[in-house]
Amino acid sequence: MKRFQPSPRPDTLRYKVKSTLEESRYMPPGDRRYRLHVAESLGMDADARGALERLLSMSAGRALGVAGRFMPDAGVSRLLASRGIEEGVEEADFGRFRAIVIPTCGVAARQRAEWVEAGHRLEDFTLPKLRRAQVALGLLKMEGAQGLVIGRHEDPESLAIARSSPGTRIIEDTTDTARLVFSPAFGVVCQPTLSPRKTEWLVQQLRFRYRDAKVTFLNTACDGMTARDEALEKLLPVCDHVLIVGDPGEASCEALLETATRRGRTATIVAGVEEIAAAGLPQGARVALTAGAYACDEAIRGVAAALCSA
Repeated sequence: MKRFQPSPRPDTLRYKVKSTLEESRYMPPGDRRYRLHVAESLGMDADARGALERLLSMSAGRALGVAGRFMPDAGVSRLLASRGIEEGVEEADFGRFRAIVIPTCGVAARQRAEWVEAGHRLEDFTLPKLRRAQVALGLLKMEGAQGLVIGRHEDPESLAIARSSPGTRIIEDTTDTARLVFSPAFGVVCQPTLSPRKTEWLVQQLRFRYRDAKVTFLNTACDGMTARDEALEKLLPVCDHVLIVGDPGEASCEALLETATRRGRTATIVAGVEEIAAAGLPQGARVALTAGAYACDEAIRGVAAALCSA
């Protein structure tokens, strides 16, 4: 299997953050100087960044509405609002816009077909990692398996995958596995931004509990999530605290939080500079900086700059 290689754009982001750190060496020391370590892989991958850039380029002179939230990040939502792009548009209001944007998490194929039949012009921004999970689930269902998605119940990504194949159940913990009705075959995929360890553990629990069933798992975790997780793991031995830039509750941020706490590190998810103080970092703290799958580059660099100048 081909190993994931970070794209040049995320590397550029890390280079800019590191440049900020280098420049800070010539600044007068503050009262709370932090020793900052930046993860090698953090923030948006090439697909997510490309989708955001494409949407912004389309917004010039066009009234665009998003059928939901384009990305689960407050910084992205503020950026879209500043460009006049409205999120959370209900179907009854689709007529007010020249085009309706399908968010990065995607929608069920049946829902999309209904909108097309109703004459709405759609711009589909479903990320490849979500399409892959939907297709994989469809193939497993075609083989007669009970479809399962390992993910978070209320997460738009998990819901979009599950709704692509009627009858699919979402599995978030062992309580959900215990409530399943026995099936001779279970077909399992996972939310792409979920913690890899949690996914593997729940698959093992399924196989242990339903030993007489055939459990087929197609790993639809994205390479970017694995890269972020591994990059953070490398920093944990030399850091005491972890700052994760992104939205609390967003799956990739929670996965990074889980990785840090499992190793006994204090970790905090911050949406931006204004939330750093609430993290309660002590003087001289060794801080690992990482970011979720949808965190804006500006937010990441802003947090890094604020830590440098503290």
